[in-house]
Amino acid sequence: MGGDGSGGGQSGGGTGSGSGTSGDSGGGGSEERLDFVGGRQPTQIQFNKWNLANFGHTFSTYFWTPVATAYSDGTIASDFLEDISIEGKEMTLTFPTGWTYWNGKAVKAKDYYIGSEIDRLQDPESSNYAGHELVDERTIKRTFKNAVTPSLMKASLVGTAVNTPRWIFEEYLTRYEEASGSDERDAVTQELLKMTISTQQFVDEGLGNGLYEITQFNSAETITQKYEDHPYADRTDIEQTRIVPVGDNTDSLATSDKLDMAVFGYITEPQRYPENIKNQFKLNWFRTQKFILNWKNEHLANRSVRRALISAIDLEAITAAAVQAAYVAEPTQVQTGLRSSIHEEYLGQEFVDQLIKYPVNADTEAAAQYMEQAGYSKQGGTWTSSEGSAVSLDILTRDNIGQAQPSKYLSDQLNQFGIETNLNAVGDNYYTKLQEWNFDLGWVWHVAKALWHPTAYYSNDFYGVLAGDPSSGGETGPTGVPFETTIPNQVGAKSVSGNGQSIQPAKLMNDLPASTSKEQVKDRTKTLVQWFNYDLPAIVYMQENSGYWGDEANFSFPDGTGEHKIDANNPGQHAWMRGWVTQK
Repeated sequence: MGGDGSGGGQSGGGTGSGSGTSGDSGGGGSEERLDFVGGRQPTQIQFNKWNLANFGHTFSTYFWTPVATAYSDGTIASDFLEDISIEGKEMTLTFPTGWTYWNGKAVKAKDYYIGSEIDRLQDPESSNYAGHELVDERTIKRTFKNAVTPSLMKASLVGTAVNTPRWIFEEYLTRYEEASGSDERDAVTQELLKMTISTQQFVDEGLGNGLYEITQFNSAETITQKYEDHPYADRTDIEQTRIVPVGDNTDSLATSDKLDMAVFGYITEPQRYPENIKNQFKLNWFRTQKFILNWKNEHLANRSVRRALISAIDLEAITAAAVQAAYVAEPTQVQTGLRSSIHEEYLGQEFVDQLIKYPVNADTEAAAQYMEQAGYSKQGGTWTSSEGSAVSLDILTRDNIGQAQPSKYLSDQLNQFGIETNLNAVGDNYYTKLQEWNFDLGWVWHVAKALWHPTAYYSNDFYGVLAGDPSSGGETGPTGVPFETTIPNQVGAKSVSGNGQSIQPAKLMNDLPASTSKEQVKDRTKTLVQWFNYDLPAIVYMQENSGYWGDEANFSFPDGTGEHKIDANNPGQHAWMRGWVTQK
């Protein structure tokens, strides 16, 4: 679950937080217009969600209707669907009437059905769904292969949207349905992965269905107009919104009163901001950030070297670098692979207390001990293996300051410890570059779904914890994580004594969303957490907090205390998309 240039819960709408301006010169300008910052330049993105090359992860969400929303209290609800009913293995979705795309075509259940079936048919054997049935124009029935808890059935809707218009994507579904086997399905997938929907096509063909319609765009801004036929149009008197791409000037725009709102992020230094800019809501967010460790590197294949790495770096200082880039975040205290705010519900404090406690502040003595345990010694100031191979690591990160700066701190700390590094900061097509796996440490977000739940972290993809596809025919996934491994019987043990316990991390993660009870969710999660804590497939270095702020002099915002529930991903965006932001 990452984003096209979005950062975390930044103070003051820093790198990646959303924010806006009322008129070109800040508050007091064209008051019917709301301005905020979000996403990459619209000229650099495209809207086919299966094609990750320059997909507008964040930007696209402003213009498509979410099917369901997860809230921080654990509830999942939809203010779009008329009904979600569950019976046995079946979940029935009833779609509303009166919703249209910007081109006037009706939003139908078929649009969502097509996207859901394409997802399933790309790999039907590993899908958790037995199938989808388009019952009628307004109804879809999703059948799970196994009995799944109702909350997990609803969770399958979170992060999805009505974003596959039938007149564009139905031909792909037909070809999947007609495919005679996996090879033919893969051929369709390869074509789908290459197809692009440019922002120009998206606008010209009216492919959005959100409250605000794009009317103009260039590399510097996107202008949107309220779509008058939208069911929420009567809720708000804000006719126009201007969206400015994320950039290094985001914080200065906010502090100079040229932004009206943050779609997420809150202010921690109010003295730097105009008096009219106030926090509206604060939230313990679900998002964290990590560095994937590629075990295909001969050194990182050694568990002791991975432990030396996390001991040699200073998570507090690395997080502080992100905070300087306007993130609101705190260093990870225990490497569980989860956001700490859900520890109590799914792990319990007693379990967490037993886990290995890696240093939060750099402990180079402990790091050196781990290297020596692995048979390494320092030669000319550089850690070198017993075979004479000096440790050198390629670090891949984004060129956004919120990621580049923490990565530079990490790189420098490893250099000081005696590990050589090569830092490569990439701009466009970062996620495509990441999935080439030509790195030793790779930065990426750490949460795959807008959900306060273990499945959002143990998702078996690069946004969460990655192990790979067990049916690929190999013994390991793309980053060298084995499909079967052994961990200690005792939680928190640093080595295996006796036979230990054999586990299959990839299979466990694939099975987690199909758990039949909350106890099974907890049991599977605890096993995965113990494995993560013991083996370190990644280092989760910080966890973010969020919320949003706004210009109280010119606009009214929901603050979470009234009838509007906003304890969700990107609270400001959540409110704006539903027409809950109005003029004063």
